[in-house]
Formats: sequence, structure tokens, C-alpha cells
Amino acid sequence: MPDTNSEARSFYQNLMDIGFEEEMISRCVLLREEGRNKELLRTLQSGRRDLLSHIHAEQKKLDWLDYLVYRLNQEEG
Repeated sequence: MPDTNSEARSFYQNLMDIGFEEEMISRCVLLREEGRNKELLRTLQSGRRDLLSHIHAEQKKLDWLDYLVYRLNQEEG
């Protein structure tokens, strides 16, 4: 029989490692405890979309930085 307490701790830690806010973590834990898996899945997918949007915004900043470095290297070359 699996250790459900250990699984719950692991689930909670995973959500923390993802970087979810405490409110989102609490919601996900509650949905999981209540067996509301479809709603939990929708909530996690929403969190994924938000995270991906953040990643894209950061990637855009990195692209601009790379461009500036490239331009400065061209001017020096």
C-alpha cells in the first residue's frame, strides 16, 4: 500500500518547486484531496500556461540582450 502522506508531501513539494504561489498550491492540494481531478488538471494547465507565458517573456529579454551584444561586437569588429 502506497504511503499517501508521503505522496501528499511530494505533491506539495513539486508545486513549490514549480514556483506556484501558496494560494495556488493550497487550491491544488485541496482539489487533489477531494478527488476533483478534472478541476485539478484544468488548474494545473492554467498554471502551465502562465509559466510558459513568463518563460516566453524572459526569452524575449534574452533575445534582445543577445542582439545588443551582437551589435556591439559588430561595431568592435
